[in-house]
Amino acid sequence: MIASIPSIPSVITNCAELNQFVDCVQDAEWIAVDTEFMRDSTYYAKLCLVQIASPDCSTCIDVLKLDDHRRLVELLQAPQQIKIFHSARQDLEVLHSEYDLVPGPVFDSQIAASILGLDEQISYAELVSQIINVHLAKTESRTDWSRRPLTSAQINYALDDVRHLGPLYLHLKQQLEDIQRMHWLDEECTGLCNKQQYVVDPDHAWQQVKGVGRLAPEILPITQALAAWRETTAIEKNLPRRWILSDQSILQLAEDQPRNEAQVELCLRKDSTKSVRYSKVISTLLEQAYKKSHRLHFVDRRLSREQQDLVKRMMKVSRQRSELIGTSASLLANRKSIVSLVLGLDSKIMHGWRRQEIGEDLMNMLN
Repeated sequence: MIASIPSIPSVITNCAELNQFVDCVQDAEWIAVDTEFMRDSTYYAKLCLVQIASPDCSTCIDVLKLDDHRRLVELLQAPQQIKIFHSARQDLEVLHSEYDLVPGPVFDSQIAASILGLDEQISYAELVSQIINVHLAKTESRTDWSRRPLTSAQINYALDDVRHLGPLYLHLKQQLEDIQRMHWLDEECTGLCNKQQYVVDPDHAWQQVKGVGRLAPEILPITQALAAWRETTAIEKNLPRRWILSDQSILQLAEDQPRNEAQVELCLRKDSTKSVRYSKVISTLLEQAYKKSHRLHFVDRRLSREQQDLVKRMMKVSRQRSELIGTSASLLANRKSIVSLVLGLDSKIMHGWRRQEIGEDLMNMLN
């Protein structure tokens, strides 16, 4: 366990304390990082706390109390210092939203564990239990991190999220080096740190609508128009997407194609009454979408029976290969990436370490 230096408070609430902490950890080889945030009623996550540990000290930085965050940003951007996260994507998304930055270089302990054969979605608590034999409390997992003052239980819970990341990092890094797979992790984390992943483009929001794949290609422009409007409106109002329009309502509107406000309202009521207040604007939006003659460039991901059989065989080969080399099957080649390969689309299987480990074999099957 990382011991705290007495002069560093467990919670930093002012710039003088932040400066002291940054001066203490800025020359360390690595820092462990985690965030606590709230987004139940907003589009953008509200960052409440940033926990950081180095080999010598650890603290919670109360960003809601700070007047100036520049030293924190400076620390997160230090290019020579490894930032250790567990399941980093959400943390990186929140930090990008808050500070317009993506920290790097990153070591993600969840990805490292999956490369070593553990479950791709293994939790931090389970990993700490398996590797360090420490059992973490879950008492504050549903806490409201925006409320002040923070309780001692909240502070200890938050600090536990970074106290053990350093030992995890040292253990996992050594194992990856022993089997010469550090470059696998570097490749995965480099992709994770690509800033473009966290830039929202409303015109592409339709691709994230759950169930969009079942729609006929000719009505996809309607889905695109609705999803883009929902994304823009949610951003402007800083409200969750589902409070504006649910995925189910988007699909229902695209399939039913209501022709007036009354029909739109009737369609919306099938799923939720929350969206009824937008009936008029949605009716106008649909009227404009119906008039557009263009079609979306859309790749039909539906598979023929022969392709379905091929996907099954490829997944079996992938599972066998993952068992042989001792890595997570879903990390090596999940179904989505195999389907892309079968459809002739770009697939991560054909890039980097995956191409060498499984990509060439699957291409031979395809050919």
